[in-house]
Amino acid sequence: MKTNKVENLIWIIFASIGMIFILIGLVIGINVFNYDNKENTMGTITNISSYRNHDGDRNYEVYVTYNVDGKEYESKLNGYSSNFYEGKEIEIYYDKDNPSKIGVKSLDLLFLIFHGIGLIFFIIGGTGIIIKIKRIKLEKRLKENGEVIYANYVETIINTSYRVNGKHPYNIICEWNNPEDNKKYIFKSNNIWLNPQSIIEEKNIKNFPVYIDNENKKKYVIDIDSLTENVVDLR
Repeated sequence: MKTNKVENLIWIIFASIGMIFILIGLVIGINVFNYDNKENTMGTITNISSYRNHDGDRNYEVYVTYNVDGKEYESKLNGYSSNFYEGKEIEIYYDKDNPSKIGVKSLDLLFLIFHGIGLIFFIIGGTGIIIKIKRIKLEKRLKENGEVIYANYVETIINTSYRVNGKHPYNIICEWNNPEDNKKYIFKSNNIWLNPQSIIEEKNIKNFPVYIDNENKKKYVIDIDSLTENVVDLR
């Protein structure tokens, strides 16, 4: 189904964005956090200017003067802090091979945000992908090796806890009375991205095949192919 493809694409996009941010953080880290060839010194903020980019966000440029071996330099800082003001003395570092390249260690730590954001996106997307792959493998194993029983159709519900593109999926609820232990088992299908109620009524479906792992009945899959096999979603 189209929405199911969108769901898969969302997980891939999340993971990809996460990886991009992580790589950006790594590149920045390699260039910024190598302090072996850098020397600390004191500098004075001489100018703070601001401008708005095409998105309307305000950006700042901070210039600092400092002395290296008796020579005065003025260079642009690699960031901005709200406590900066013209005339303020701050501790900076400069590159020994290129004294005009400066930075502030406290501002460098802000670049770790790239790692944090990237990690969050990557975990969300990666977890979604892993769950999807595990579910597919489990369904394949159960359909090949699991015990098939027929559970009575109970109702169709809307899964309000999950949404893609503003749309909630549906779930089929079935029940089965196990003659071996005289217990009633309730099953819920995977997400269905179209309302199956009309198809169930049209085909007069009373029960659905359910593939169960006999060693762990919590592992099961309701076979809902009969609901989607003749449906082509062109939306």
